Amino acid sequence: MSVIAQISDIHVRPRGERYQDLVDSNAMFADAVDALNRLDPAPDFVLITGDLTDEGTPAEYAMLRDLLAPLRLPYAVMPGNHDHRENLRAAFTDQTWLPREGELHFGIDVGSIRLLALDSTVPGLHHGELSPASLDWLERELIANAHRRVMIAMHHPPFATGIPYLDLYGMADVRPLRDLVARHANVDRIVAGHVHRSMHTRLGSVPVLTCPSTTTQIALRLKADADPASFLEPPAFMLHRWSDDDGEGSAVSHLCYIGRFEGPMPFA
Repeated sequence: MSVIAQISDIHVRPRGERYQDLVDSNAMFADAVDALNRLDPAPDFVLITGDLTDEGTPAEYAMLRDLLAPLRLPYAVMPGNHDHRENLRAAFTDQTWLPREGELHFGIDVGSIRLLALDSTVPGLHHGELSPASLDWLERELIANAHRRVMIAMHHPPFATGIPYLDLYGMADVRPLRDLVARHANVDRIVAGHVHRSMHTRLGSVPVLTCPSTTTQIALRLKADADPASFLEPPAFMLHRWSDDDGEGSAVSHLCYIGRFEGPMPFA
């Protein structure tokens, strides 16, 4: 069995400052770390799929390291559009899987699962792109792991959400990724962040899931002229679990709300 917890869009701020001057994203991320530490059984690994900080400053990455210190689980971080690639790299020099130069792609084995983190960020901009070099890296990894199940993680989800102000900053041209993934039967699922909501769709035949934020959730407004908005809806993370108990290698992704709630109650 392999279990990966995914959290996303934590938007850490310098000590004492609030996200958008309104929301204590640091305290909310601390609550997320506490929730992860209380999971029983513990997941094998934690992946944070981008927007680690709000402005990508060294002070924010220093605060992030402080907030991660209580986490009792192995973890990896990857960039989002609010991050600064070089400041992130400098803050996590002890994380040996991060490349020392260029785009921050990496692969990690989590039990029987190969986790491939794909850097979809464009420095200085908010939309996502996958360069030819990125796609080449991904294809090499998929070929090298042809007999293993692979989860691809990226910050920007490879689909249009239908929320107009989100799709302005979505992934540009998903067709090359779709065509690449279609050539490899070992891609189990694709996970992403960026959209501050839980969404489920497919890229070709491959399931695609997005993880909510540990801070504010972006409003579900589908009208073409909708104004951007967010709400303090319950923060959450995803728990991706692969099991061979049924002989088929079943996989389930759970949406897990962060907080302490009334219960347990003696019924299900």
